[in-house]
Amino acid sequence: MSTPSPEPKKPLLVVPSGMSRRDIITAIIIAVAVIGFIAFSVFHVGTWQSGNLISGIVTGHSATGDRETLLDVSRKGVKSSTADTGYSLKVFVKKENRTYDVMVERDVWEKKKDGDTLEFLRPPSEQQ
Repeated sequence: MSTPSPEPKKPLLVVPSGMSRRDIITAIIIAVAVIGFIAFSVFHVGTWQSGNLISGIVTGHSATGDRETLLDVSRKGVKSSTADTGYSLKVFVKKENRTYDVMVERDVWEKKKDGDTLEFLRPPSEQQ
């Protein structure tokens, strides 16, 4: 009888690396683009308002003294609060040769006198 011959060794299986140089460069480019987009967003947040923020001179006051009742309904019950909404200033914007009626809070209405400067946002229908 012959002795059994040993089984030959299986060849080593060579698996290529999961990341090639091309994959690494692509990942770096994508990461830089994403970080750049985030940085751009952070630095430009709120700049849309700069074109909509206008300044003018207070030319008149009007107050109806109306108060609004705000109701907050929840499971705990109904809570109400009042807000002074009847105060507005007439503001002349020389750049546009136009007078705006700007609703303001009572303390702003009391502090601003004719001839003072007031900055405010354009009405929503006119925003750029």
